[in-house]
Amino acid sequence: MNRRNRNIPYVARNKIKKTEVPAKLPLLNETQINGDNSIMQTGFVNVSVNTALGALPIKDAVVTLYVTDQEGNEEALYHLVTDISGKAPIMSLPVIYNPQNPSESREYFFTTYNLRIQRIGYYTQNIIDVRVFPNTTTRFTVTLIPIKQDSVEDEEERTLVIPSSPIDESNV
Repeated sequence: MNRRNRNIPYVARNKIKKTEVPAKLPLLNETQINGDNSIMQTGFVNVSVNTALGALPIKDAVVTLYVTDQEGNEEALYHLVTDISGKAPIMSLPVIYNPQNPSESREYFFTTYNLRIQRIGYYTQNIIDVRVFPNTTTRFTVTLIPIKQDSVEDEEERTLVIPSSPIDESNV
């Protein structure tokens, strides 16, 4: 060891990225009853991102969870970045439902959200109508596909729309 380096302290740099939970989201396991008899509870979404059929995790992928209003405008609730193991922090989301509404399922209450996963060098993956249930974690393992070298990144996106179930159609 060199004598000059002996007195220089080692400096460790923290690479933890702070993400803030939007103020409008409920606390964990909190149940609120609103004035219109609707109930708000908390559900969770957990996302892992990889490539090569799940063999390799993708670090620094951007995971955006959002809702779309009636005009088609997106409102992002979370923008998170995956860690070295390809995992995004768990997202806590409100699940709002009215158990007295006959058009809603009497057995399974949920709120839908949308996911977008992006990383430079990969096609963007969209997942539409993700169902979030109260006190339940919905897990997604997303496989991103690398873009060919002679291709343009914005040329194509992959979109998965989660179809409605027969129970949804029977309640209308």
